[in-house]
Amino acid sequence: MLPDSLLLFIVLAPGIAALFGLFHKVVGDRTVMLVTTGTVLTAGALSLFQLFAYVAGLGHVGAPEAHAAVDAYLTAGPAHSTQELKQHIITLMPWIEVGNFKANWAIRVDALSIVMMAVITGVSGLVHLYSWGYMSEEPHKSRFFAYLSLFTFMMLMLVVADNFIQLFFGWEGVGLASYLLIGFWYTKKAPNDASIKAFVTNRVGDFGLALGIMAVFFVFGSVEFGPVLDAIRTNAIVTPVAFAEAAPAREAVIMFLGQRVYALELIGILLFIGAMGKSAQFFLHVWLPDAMEGPTPVSALIHAATMVTAGVYLVCLVSPIYEYTFYAAGMIALVGAVTALYAATVGMAQNDIKRVIAYSTCSQLGYMFFAAGVGAYEAAMFHLFTHAFFKALLFLGAGSVIHGMHHEQDMRRMGGLAKFMPLTYAAMMIGTIAIIGLGIPHTKLGFSGFFSKDAILESAFAGGTAQVMFGQMAFWFGLLAAFLTSFYSWRLIYMTFHGPRVVLEDHGHDHAHADEHAEDDHHGHDHTPHESPMVMLIPLALLSLGAVFAGFYFYDAFVEANNEAFWAGAIYRATENHVLHDRHNVPEWVLWAPLVVTIAGFALASMTYFFNRGVGARIAASGGPLHSLFSNKWYFDEIYQATLVRGSAFLGNIFWKADKKIIDGAGPDGMAALAGIGARRLAKMHTGYLYHYAFVIIGAAIVFGAILWLRAGGAN
Repeated sequence: MLPDSLLLFIVLAPGIAALFGLFHKVVGDRTVMLVTTGTVLTAGALSLFQLFAYVAGLGHVGAPEAHAAVDAYLTAGPAHSTQELKQHIITLMPWIEVGNFKANWAIRVDALSIVMMAVITGVSGLVHLYSWGYMSEEPHKSRFFAYLSLFTFMMLMLVVADNFIQLFFGWEGVGLASYLLIGFWYTKKAPNDASIKAFVTNRVGDFGLALGIMAVFFVFGSVEFGPVLDAIRTNAIVTPVAFAEAAPAREAVIMFLGQRVYALELIGILLFIGAMGKSAQFFLHVWLPDAMEGPTPVSALIHAATMVTAGVYLVCLVSPIYEYTFYAAGMIALVGAVTALYAATVGMAQNDIKRVIAYSTCSQLGYMFFAAGVGAYEAAMFHLFTHAFFKALLFLGAGSVIHGMHHEQDMRRMGGLAKFMPLTYAAMMIGTIAIIGLGIPHTKLGFSGFFSKDAILESAFAGGTAQVMFGQMAFWFGLLAAFLTSFYSWRLIYMTFHGPRVVLEDHGHDHAHADEHAEDDHHGHDHTPHESPMVMLIPLALLSLGAVFAGFYFYDAFVEANNEAFWAGAIYRATENHVLHDRHNVPEWVLWAPLVVTIAGFALASMTYFFNRGVGARIAASGGPLHSLFSNKWYFDEIYQATLVRGSAFLGNIFWKADKKIIDGAGPDGMAALAGIGARRLAKMHTGYLYHYAFVIIGAAIVFGAILWLRAGGAN
């Protein structure tokens, strides 16, 4: 294991580097860029070294020897070991301690955090490097690089947390950083609207996460992962707050909305609602496509290495909870499967190159979730890992196209770019073959997506012990999504790189999807496409290696022979959950079905956009009901606008008027008005004439004298 000092550097240095952005006027933009990029690249190199050293420690040996190797690696130094769980904890400082409510700032090093540190810092480092070229004309480079490093730091704080409160800090931190980065061009309306939309949508999910954390403390009396998850693993006796009877953790019951419900079911559902928002799952997915309004490197970072993967990570981290739930796990499988298919249908009809890839992210996240829903958490994490490489590659490749096309993003205005941008074309081809999961069953011949996606589909068909129905549904939805993924991925390739070149008009940046941030594209400038500079191509080359080889190299460790030793208890499966083993016993056709639908999607896209170029445009122009449904994203934005947005505004208007007229009218405004009326009437009595005042005084004296005389006479 890396020394504690280097682990601290990986986690904390990006946050410290981000602070340099505050002093950019003193140190200069270039210094900020050098510090942030150098720091994150170094952290990425150390994290990747740690991951490869950890996997090499398994040595591809038998299970006992592999367990011993992992034990030796993770227990080098002060360590915490519970049953088969092996992790290394570095406590930075106490944070909160009120009775049993304790939370420290800490770094938790186990298999899950090792994988996530490598993904986050590795991809983020390449995004930093890529941004030197992509943002070269940006006048606010120091602010951009500082935000990137802040984003990286917050995500690291999330994945190394050893308690729910620190995780929540990182969770909200990436929300803040995403708001800043999506709305980076804050002088434009579209980025501002998109950043607010992302922030507000995530608040809906975060409300569920906050309630879930409260429920965890309510039931277990702790917010630390160790005690909570250990209690579920061992089925220890717990006593929820305000409940007299104690019960085993898996059978604990609490009151919620007047009903007695199983505690783990409620906690699992609430935590997953948080994951739905952060990972853009069905109903809470609407912010993700609009996040494309930010600079393209931001899109790569959000989609590949940070934020959207946080929800998947959370579900796998608390796997002991979902191992003993039916409804919560079923909800994950159902929502994930629906998201995978829904997003794939929408991706077929989008014309903005970044939005196509954005919807593919949404779809691939659905795969990860339904894998976790059927108990194949290892397969979910494997797909998260491989997806980071080819999704970052696709986004940065799209950025290279946008850069070479003078910030054009509409694929209908592209074509024939392969000869102008051969290196970008090669990278995009690799990313496309990886995302469609092309590979040959029963062999290790395939790109990274083949190994992880097929492991998910096989696991879904086999089904978890309690999720056979959801697993079968997820399998068929996932298979259909694989067909659509192949179709829209090759559609992107053909529309962008093949066919006749579309000559751009000299219209500047007036089109709706321009990045609007770099070189001035006024009349008379050359619009000939060009290859990107080397600083942008190097990250593409490195990510291409991961997209090709990551699945093959890490397959055994993540989901095959050495998976139990590799995860070392960081992912927990109940003894009755044999889904990873059962996937080897599925019918032969299940193994070949993904390849068949992938080839079918390729064939259909080739016929529509390559051999019969123009057919797709005619289908779109005809505006059939299905195309309209998909191109308008199933009208979710319109439905939410008509119901939630306008409904909220209507209710707000009613309550505002009621507050103004009733509460304020009868309260402070009313009393002030009454005092004003009284003061104005009293003011009329002050005429300034002495005889008026004398008359009042004499009259008052007569009245009071009469009262006293009558009272005195009455007393006698």
